[in-house]
Amino acid sequence: MAHLHTPLVAFFDIDGTLIDSDPESYAKAQAPGATVEEQERVFLPTPAVREAVKEFVDAGNFAFLCSGRPPSGLALLMERVPFSGYVALAGALGEMEEKELFCHSVDAALMARVIEIFNECSVAALLEGTRGSMVFMPAGEHPAIDLSVPVTRSVEKTLAAIEDLSLVKAFWMAEENGRLAPRRAELAERFRISDLGVGGFDLTVPEISKASGMADVLAAVGDHGTVYGFGDSENDTPMLEAADVAVVMENGVASVKELADVIAPPVFADGVATMLHRILAGEL
Repeated sequence: MAHLHTPLVAFFDIDGTLIDSDPESYAKAQAPGATVEEQERVFLPTPAVREAVKEFVDAGNFAFLCSGRPPSGLALLMERVPFSGYVALAGALGEMEEKELFCHSVDAALMARVIEIFNECSVAALLEGTRGSMVFMPAGEHPAIDLSVPVTRSVEKTLAAIEDLSLVKAFWMAEENGRLAPRRAELAERFRISDLGVGGFDLTVPEISKASGMADVLAAVGDHGTVYGFGDSENDTPMLEAADVAVVMENGVASVKELADVIAPPVFADGVATMLHRILAGEL
């Protein structure tokens, strides 16, 4: 069926925006032996949101995931919901209609310094790359991490994985965050540290962001109409600033709400579905 209007384009954060997931349920869903119910609870929106995305795409528009998650964390969503593609790893990797659009890397020396700081401060972190992920668990007491990715306490093995996995970002639990205080200023000079608002923090490089990924995607889309960005946390800031219309969830971080052109109902009230219906009705 041909669509004659200029397509709208929407980019969606996942956790706290499309899906009401918390760190504990997210960890359970990624653990070996996770049930189908646990996986769907974390990796799929409610039926109302899924149907709203389908209606938006069926009307001739484009809908992209725009997430800090790696592609493996997007697989079920891409399978069950008709998204046009994704921006993954907070802008490092992108796909449209099952074709890779871009794949960016981070300087290995920068990532090595991050790992050294995590070790100095005894911070356990999930390190994510375009070719895989791993958990670095230095000496000390840390919250339990039970993910289906390799775990190592070896600094040497972690440093060796930088290029093997093409590491681009890091995530740590809120319980670990205070330990970074002695080195936070150094990290902030070169990296973006974002409060995800769901019990964890992300570290990325400013030149690779959800906004840079959006730009690559929009170049591939070609002529388009209004660009919408849906988010809730600090790592969504580049996406929201790059969008024509910034939609922030009511459950979002306070500083991020200041960027909003419109506040959506909270994620647990199917706020994305409400906003997509308004967009299709020409109200937004």
